Amino acid sequence: MEVTIGQFAKFVDTTIRTLRYYDKMGLLSPRKFNKSGQKLYTRLEWERYQQITIYKLLGLSLKEIKEQMTNQPFTNRELLLVQKQLIEKKQEELNETLEVIKRMERLYKAEGVSEDELDEFAFIMLDVFRREKRQIQVFEDYFESDSHLKKQLQLIHDPDFQERMDRDLWYLLQAIRKAVRSNDAAERDDIQDILKEMHSLFPINQQFFYIVENQDFLTKHNKDFNNYFPENIANYLYKEMKSYYDDKY
Repeated sequence: MEVTIGQFAKFVDTTIRTLRYYDKMGLLSPRKFNKSGQKLYTRLEWERYQQITIYKLLGLSLKEIKEQMTNQPFTNRELLLVQKQLIEKKQEELNETLEVIKRMERLYKAEGVSEDELDEFAFIMLDVFRREKRQIQVFEDYFESDSHLKKQLQLIHDPDFQERMDRDLWYLLQAIRKAVRSNDAAERDDIQDILKEMHSLFPINQQFFYIVENQDFLTKHNKDFNNYFPENIANYLYKEMKSYYDDKY
């Protein structure tokens, strides 16, 4: 097989522009020429192009493909194992992102939830969901010797429990937003009622609150608990939670 770049592009179902880019970076550079001085693609280039396609399928960048095909830092088996690990990690990340999206979808569909109002808190809720897995891991490590609390933490993985907590959190944030805007005592009563409901559903919220309030703990795990909350909402939430737990427990 000896064909010009246009013929080869059709043969492998790619573009001339792509082949010229591969040539420019030294990834696929034909060495034969026809009488007109045009580069000719042979079976050697076809085989090399197939290798490039497979490496791209495995997730390597063009720079990494060139390094692998030129210097072979990995055997093919080693490369497969490395890419398997990377793909599994990426798959896990995608699954976690999908679960975050599903949780938001459930909230949007929940009875009595206003889509416009939830839109205002969408980024807050998404950030809470995104950080939750790591936060649970931190608490599990912290309560390593307390089997009862570790068992309670497992409740968070139950879909029905999770849905109720997500809905209560949304109601709490909505009530705080109204209280911040109106400074109405009745709104504060609603907040305290929601906190009571959340505590009855998940009593160890109290331990979580006081642990996160600990400056040493917060300094060590700041990146895990530095959730995205507008300052006025965050301050009001902290004040109400502290008041609730200090007064009742």
